[in-house]
Amino acid sequence: MIHAAAPQLTGLPVLETERLVLRGPQASDWAAFRAFRMSERTAFSGGPRTAQQAAEQFAALFGHWVLRGFGRLIAEDRATKQPLGHFGPLQWDEAGEVELTWSLWRAEAEGRGLATEAALAMRAWVFGALGLTTAIAQVHRDNAASHGIARRLGGQVIAGRVPGWTEAGTVYRLTPGGGA
Repeated sequence: MIHAAAPQLTGLPVLETERLVLRGPQASDWAAFRAFRMSERTAFSGGPRTAQQAAEQFAALFGHWVLRGFGRLIAEDRATKQPLGHFGPLQWDEAGEVELTWSLWRAEAEGRGLATEAALAMRAWVFGALGLTTAIAQVHRDNAASHGIARRLGGQVIAGRVPGWTEAGTVYRLTPGGGA
């Protein structure tokens, strides 16, 4: 087995909020991400997944930056330095719309406004530094917390449109002028 030092992506933005640091993914995030992706916490995003599927999705966090020049950042608790989730833009198809995504990996991070705090920072970055004029957010119908975040970001429901990964959900349009 080969054990080499994990390479780091360089030049990725670092966004800071009152309680969080949003930074590029690191190899040290793997254990927390794997636990999240293999848990019932992912029921609203197509999970739980196998260990191999979790590894492929973790690699995609890095690969998206290489493929598109932007991607999701890891939200790290300022006080504990623990990774809490991933947030940011995703665009699988180069002709497709950019989706703003958010996921908290740890149950103890819920109910404290951390996901909204991170999503607002990412929204500002997407419409500021990236220069996007529109994005979408796709939310499972039963994920009340994520519907709340989409609304706090200024999301407007796109009537008649369903998420690409499930018919059981809502697609929101996000623009620079909306949200808190």
